[in-house]
Amino acid sequence: MTGEQTVTIRDVAKRAGVAVSTASRALGNGSASKTTREKVRRAAEELHFVPNPAARQLTSGRSNIVAIAVPERTDFIFKDTFVTGILVELAGAFSERHMLPFLALTELHDTDSLERLLHDSAADGVVVLSFHYSRELAQVFHDFDKPTVFIGQPFPRMRYPYVDVDNEGASYHAAKLLIERGRKNIAIIAGPNDMVTPKQRTIGCSDGLADHGIEPLTVIPGDYTAEHGFEACEKILEQYPEVDGIFAQSDQIAMGVLQALARHGRRVPDDVSVIGFDDFSIAMTTNPKLTTFAQPLRDMAQAIAEMLCWRLKHGEWNAMAQVLPATLVERESV
Repeated sequence: MTGEQTVTIRDVAKRAGVAVSTASRALGNGSASKTTREKVRRAAEELHFVPNPAARQLTSGRSNIVAIAVPERTDFIFKDTFVTGILVELAGAFSERHMLPFLALTELHDTDSLERLLHDSAADGVVVLSFHYSRELAQVFHDFDKPTVFIGQPFPRMRYPYVDVDNEGASYHAAKLLIERGRKNIAIIAGPNDMVTPKQRTIGCSDGLADHGIEPLTVIPGDYTAEHGFEACEKILEQYPEVDGIFAQSDQIAMGVLQALARHGRRVPDDVSVIGFDDFSIAMTTNPKLTTFAQPLRDMAQAIAEMLCWRLKHGEWNAMAQVLPATLVERESV
């Protein structure tokens, strides 16, 4: 076709030598033999045919929309670097696969709004980023009844495919590194105790210490914030002045730890070694620069998109869980 003339499905069908309905099914992932599908798609490529999205949805029953559900406190969502980082990577991963991300942000307990957003989105599938469990939340995803993937291991009662980081393995490595540097009096400053991830990181670090006959001086849970890190470190210095190693379960927490140690004249790493978790940009701005574990956000997003798109295409999951390693990034704080 030349000039300004628009290529239609009829032109593609004529070039491929099939009926218009057959060409439409072949391009829309409807019923068609492999040979016919290849013939029609080759004709479409030769004619530079761009299918109309609405027509494609009618033919295939697919919207090519994926809902990214984040039922959490909005103040937490926009302050947490992991959340903002993974959302950016997910948008890119699904766009690469010609899927349109639909962000469904609701307050933690507002399941009515979440249910309405998911229904109105007409999404083919759902990615869930939630750190808290409730029966009401579980019921929303059960009732929506579309392929669903979780970011992070869901609570035991929620049996869904997921992609996560090896939190226990990385935290075990953190304990090992502190011990290798001669540290024996080690404290853990954890994330919120109502989330799965902090529990995994505490277990991993505690197991690493136990394998060398050491127990943590203390485990102090709280928000993934510098304020929590500062306040927890103040308590540790008061109650356990012999502390010489701290595993902070996020870089934000670690930043607060470094501030508290500086305030008390404790040198890092000469007097106290500090390890964080995330390797976000803040890790390069602390003094000293923070040794931490890098979260593979891009790899996580790609794995999530691949899992969901495979399920939508093939009708079955290619995996029920993918756990990716976190990478140690050694700088100056250990």
